[in-house]
Amino acid sequence: MVDDAIEMLGAVMPVALLDHGMAFYGSDLGQHIVAIENETHMEEGDAKQAAGEKLVTQLIEENSPRMDVFRAMSKAIGSVDVAIRSIVEIQVRYLMAASAAGASDLDLDEANLRAMLMSQQDEMRRNIEVNGVVANAYAYRALSDQELIDYLSALQDPEMKQVYEVLNAVQYEIMADRYEKLASRLAGLAPETEL
Repeated sequence: MVDDAIEMLGAVMPVALLDHGMAFYGSDLGQHIVAIENETHMEEGDAKQAAGEKLVTQLIEENSPRMDVFRAMSKAIGSVDVAIRSIVEIQVRYLMAASAAGASDLDLDEANLRAMLMSQQDEMRRNIEVNGVVANAYAYRALSDQELIDYLSALQDPEMKQVYEVLNAVQYEIMADRYEKLASRLAGLAPETEL
């Protein structure tokens, strides 16, 4: 998977964008953020979610400007509309592959399936936005207000936005490919037996 990501990034990431991203993430603030994010990714999901929700509640009660920064950070690193389309595409590819493999009783064609999933986009949008703020509040809780503002400024740079567009596209393509391969192998799995 890592090799696939590197190959895709090498094919679509212009050198100027790569240099721009590396310049920021090679800086003192960038290295601090990388360390924070790596540590956060290793933590248990449920505990992290609960702690993030508690932080968000406190920040809302305090009317903290950090909430606006966290929302802006989520927006800067990826359009919610792009995320929704990508999530729907991953689900469509997975379900169609499972159906083709005989592992699903799906009784919809691809266009109708896509339309059905897109009809849930309002709920998906709310979930993506809330989860983005919760994740940011937890991950960056130890950053000072000035560090947060500096990070947001870096994320809002037009070149950094392009960096994240490429990174997000590669991430979604790899996820879709993996789910599609998994779905195509479902029919070969032994059926579950009742206990």
